[in-house]
Amino acid sequence: MNWNYCVGTDIAKDKFDACIRMSESDNKKVVATRTFDNKQTGFAEFLTWIRNKTKNSDSVLVMMEATGVYYEDLVYFLYVNKVSAAVELPNKVKYFAKSHNVITKTDKVDAKLLALYGMDRDVKLWVPMCPDFKILRELTRERLALNKAIVRAKNQRHALNHAHDICTVVLETKTKQIETYESLMQDIEAEITRRYNANSELKARVEKITICKGIRWMSVLTVLCETNGFETFRSIRQVVSYTGLDVVLHESGKYKGKTRISKKGNSHIRAVLYMPALSAKTHNEDWVDFAQRIVDRDPKTKMKSVVAVMRKLLVTIFVLWKNDMEYLPMDQRNMKNK
Repeated sequence: MNWNYCVGTDIAKDKFDACIRMSESDNKKVVATRTFDNKQTGFAEFLTWIRNKTKNSDSVLVMMEATGVYYEDLVYFLYVNKVSAAVELPNKVKYFAKSHNVITKTDKVDAKLLALYGMDRDVKLWVPMCPDFKILRELTRERLALNKAIVRAKNQRHALNHAHDICTVVLETKTKQIETYESLMQDIEAEITRRYNANSELKARVEKITICKGIRWMSVLTVLCETNGFETFRSIRQVVSYTGLDVVLHESGKYKGKTRISKKGNSHIRAVLYMPALSAKTHNEDWVDFAQRIVDRDPKTKMKSVVAVMRKLLVTIFVLWKNDMEYLPMDQRNMKNK
């Protein structure tokens, strides 16, 4: 969509800088700039300022970056007040700045750049997450963080147990730390389970997916929460790219670089798919041969097979959820086709 006005906003914890650009033939001139407080009174002043400067135009887009959580209050405020807004990943804006040879980085410069980005790029309008998914996303992310902390603490305790003449107080402290993390993990998982069981529709749809051997409902739920139930995704390519499981090639002339995944995406999804992929490539009859073919092609990089199965799991979840379908093992699919 072509916007008559685009408002770039660079948001910090206590304030945000805004810049309004107006599209006039091929010119995208700056109309006004201003700084506001990042709180409700500042949001109200911001909205009044936009309406005054754009003459209450219906074609106004507010453009911002996903900088931590500081943008969330503003984007929800704009949504309630029926103002179109878009939130972009910082790395995309960074590459856009490079393409325009923008070297200086200040809050005001970033706001002007975001206003230009919103006019030049075909951006997706922001929509709020489903309330259930939003709460579950916070819980599942905390679960992943606690699991990481437990693994790290256990590795540290293992090292301490093999160190020479270690202080017993340090060892006891590390053990108590692990016990605390594990207790918190039980609390988090109990709350996730309670909310999951309370939502019968969600549970029924997830159970259709978990027929696939190797993946538990917790992993499927985490993927759904991180993607808002794939609400804004229209293709497999978009989902794979968002997760950072898309393949990146580096070749130039005679140089042939290594093929890698981009990892420029949602790290929570990659983290939660890793163990299910290890399980599926070993125990899921449908995918054992698939994984083995990849290993046979390049025995030195067995990790490729794990990544390939991670991608296959993600695509399976996406297709089944989008179509509200039940997973059919390969033998049943073959019988059905006959």
